[in-house]
Amino acid sequence: MSQALVHNRHQSARVGARRQSDVVSPHGAIGGARTLFRIVGRAALVQTYEVALMASLAATVPLHLAGDRFDAGVSAPAKSHSAPTARPVLLVHGLGGTKSSWSFLARTLTARGLTVDAITYSPFGTSVEQVADRLAVKVERLLSQTGADKVHLVGHSLGGVVIAQAIASGRLTGLVDTVVTLAAPFGGSPWANLLPFGAIVSALRQGSPLLQRIASAPVPDGMRWMAFTATHDTIVPGRRSVPPHVNVETVTVGGVGHLGMLVSPQVVGRIVAALSAHG
Repeated sequence: MSQALVHNRHQSARVGARRQSDVVSPHGAIGGARTLFRIVGRAALVQTYEVALMASLAATVPLHLAGDRFDAGVSAPAKSHSAPTARPVLLVHGLGGTKSSWSFLARTLTARGLTVDAITYSPFGTSVEQVADRLAVKVERLLSQTGADKVHLVGHSLGGVVIAQAIASGRLTGLVDTVVTLAAPFGGSPWANLLPFGAIVSALRQGSPLLQRIASAPVPDGMRWMAFTATHDTIVPGRRSVPPHVNVETVTVGGVGHLGMLVSPQVVGRIVAALSAHG
């Protein structure tokens, strides 16, 4: 029996045989309504902001046609002021994103003296496995350019799944220090069921062969993994963005959605602190 229940029974004994009914006071009802209004209002604001970010992201999609070049805000390795052996950071955007998606994080990392590079890809006419192979090649090239022994990998949404596939393939064993994933659909995305086309979209459905394969692949020894999940994420809701590996550090962020994580000072601050400590 809970202490609260015992307490309530003692209270009933003290008031004698008088029967009392549970009545919600007007003040309590008003307070509850205000709380609910604030919660609903906050969620509506977050989703409105998500729509605005999505529109902004859609406007950058034609940049894919310009080739794999650097967009504003992302620094090439040659521009870094870090030591030659410092571990660089490689960013992998999500479905329909571009390098510009990382502008805020890239500028912040560069200001801390870290080398920052990014990979871009089109989600059409390819697969997660093929993009993961490209990522592995990019990692090897970046290590050769910087002289570092390992890289840090940061992936948003689909980008996190690409990173996980590259690791599961064994091609990055011993080459990665820290993995950071933001809203990556390791548990699948409900939206993938609404888009019945493309190998990449099919791979993001809950229980897909690719997601099962990633889930069964252990994290290599010596690799640190941080997974960010957002309370207002409607694309990868709940804990779908948390990989099943037991050694993963999970960070839950309130007040932001799927895309809002990319421009959240709280998220960027945690990433920068983690990668700077392991540089």
